[in-house]
Parts: sequence; structure tokens; C-alpha cells
Amino acid sequence: MRLVPGRNRYGAVLENPELIRSQTGIREKGAAAVQRSGRYLPLIERIFVREFGLPIELTRMPFIESSFDYRAYSSAGAAGIWQFMSRTGRQFLTINNVVDERRDPVAASYAAARYLQAAYEALGSWPLAVTSYNHGRAGVARKVREYGTSDIVRLIERPGDKPFGFASSNFYPELLAALEIFDDPHRHYPDVQIAAQVEYARVPLQSAQSISQVARKLNVSVDDLRDVNYALADTVWSGRALIPKGYQLKVPRRT
Repeated sequence: MRLVPGRNRYGAVLENPELIRSQTGIREKGAAAVQRSGRYLPLIERIFVREFGLPIELTRMPFIESSFDYRAYSSAGAAGIWQFMSRTGRQFLTINNVVDERRDPVAASYAAARYLQAAYEALGSWPLAVTSYNHGRAGVARKVREYGTSDIVRLIERPGDKPFGFASSNFYPELLAALEIFDDPHRHYPDVQIAAQVEYARVPLQSAQSISQVARKLNVSVDDLRDVNYALADTVWSGRALIPKGYQLKVPRRT
């Protein structure tokens, strides 16, 4: 705290330890997130930077959204590494009882890139666009009008007043922390082994088929297919539903 400019503003925190919040287990969770990130982060960076021309820093958002847990599903119904809710996800992705592209890291990354690009164009700054990912674009625009400023610092550090509430106020600062971690992950987690990038081919299905049929024809195990096809529902993997015609099945290149 002594290193923080204008530290007198934080005198109450220094004098009252009850105002300091801590949480155990975050280091281990962070290390696991960095390890998992290697599977798809290079692909996400290519989508954001090369295809959309967006800042590479935005590709670190799954670290705070889902800890790069490719099977993440929240109690509120958000799914995938980008934690799209159904209502928002349906604007960009296929979501039905067999396929949920919110859980596909690549499809969901395209959707996140489109959302963030539109949010930036509407709100005029990346801190506000990032905050809108948690608070909603309309909600952020409303607070900017209400408080008469688009400065993220003035909005989230108002004494005694939190326009965005706890979670959304912390969302952009959490991204800044994620950027520091990914700038030098081994400084923070010396023993972390970052996973190798996933390499796969796409096989378009000419007809609806069961997962066991496809696995047999391709001479690939069902487990290997499941490891890269997160968007398929449990009913497909249990054999109770067919993979739909036209679905672009991913097949690990190592197989």
C-alpha cells in the first residue's frame, strides 16, 4: 500500500483490516488456468488480432471468465470459456439440444470478438467495452450518461458509490491482473507446464450419424473426439442423439 500514489485515500483500509478481502485457492486456480490456456490461446490470438484487428490483451479475458476451463458451465447458465449466456450467445452461435457452440472455444472466440468489436464502437473505449462484457453494453452506456464520464477510473473508484456493483467494478482491474500474469507466467507460477496447442482437422458430416459410427469409420476413439468437440451435447456422447448432418466434426491431428 505504501507504493500506491495518494495512499491517504486508503487510510481507512490500512487502519481497518476487516475491509481487506482475501480468498484462498486462487493461486492454484490461476496456475491451472495458465496451464490449460495453451490448448487454444494461440488460435484465439489469431482470431482476435489477425482476423478482427483487436488488441491481443482481450484474449486474456477467459482467464477471468472461466479460468480457461473448456467445459465450464456456471450455476447461472453461462457456458464455455467465454461464459456466454443463452440469450447473448444466440445472437452469434448455434445453441440447441444437440449443439451448443458456446462451449466450442473457436466458435465462441469469434462470437466474443464480434461482441467486443461492437461494444468498442458503441462505447468508445476498451475499458468500457471490457466492463460491458460483464455488465451489459446498455448498462454501461446508461452509467456513462448518468455519471457524466467515460473514465473507467472515475466510474469504479467513486468513494461510497459503486455504479457497476462489485463484480463489474472489479472486472477490468481483474483483466489488468491477467495481463500481468500472462506477460510472465513463470514468474508467478514457476512450475507451470503450459499445455501444447490443440491441432485438429475438420470433417464435415454428410449425414446425421452416431458418435460410435463416426469413431469407427475414422478409427478414432470416442474419448479422443470428445476431447476436441466440446459443443456436442451429452446426449450425443451417450448415444441418445445423432450428430447432425453438416456438423464440422473436429478430429485431433495426432490420431
